[in-house]
Amino acid sequence: MGSVLSTPKTFELLIIGLDDAGKTSLVNRLKRRELPRGVLPTTTPTTGFTRETISHGQHSVTILEYSGSEKMRPLWRSCFWNAHAFVFLIDAAAPARFPEAKEELIQLIKATSDLYPILILANKVDLPGAVELSTIEEVFGVLGLRAAKSDRKIALKGISAMTGEGVDEALDWLAANLSHQVISEINEAKKQVEQSR
Repeated sequence: MGSVLSTPKTFELLIIGLDDAGKTSLVNRLKRRELPRGVLPTTTPTTGFTRETISHGQHSVTILEYSGSEKMRPLWRSCFWNAHAFVFLIDAAAPARFPEAKEELIQLIKATSDLYPILILANKVDLPGAVELSTIEEVFGVLGLRAAKSDRKIALKGISAMTGEGVDEALDWLAANLSHQVISEINEAKKQVEQSR
């Protein structure tokens, strides 16, 4: 929790991933971390997007979560400029969908500046049949992505939105890997986009 004690940061986090990866459950867990392990409100798939602001230590994090339905995915790109960092959520218990998820992750990386940290989260690691992180890292070519984008902060972590496992550590990583300077640069770019509308 070292990064939580650093200078307060205010940033926007965009959470995307395929439908049924658990994005809404993750947002609910972030909002309701006081709930016991395994207890979350019933969720319905997001049809457009949701916006929530939470506190993490001294940091203020606004979370934008977009529907992962195939019809909605092309609209993600129009929102990329609006965030400071990205979470790409993968369902670790659905390996048949890994190629589809990998294609969307590659599109995200290509469409965004190296300024933006990307945290790939493998959700549902607590479920029977969940794929090991080392295998996910290999399938998604995370080491290759890091090598190709040497200036970009990219990491893969395992979580369970249902139990809360790994969720605080994920936010710690984002807060630690998003500098005040990058937040300022992105805020300036966002201002220019808004003024040009």
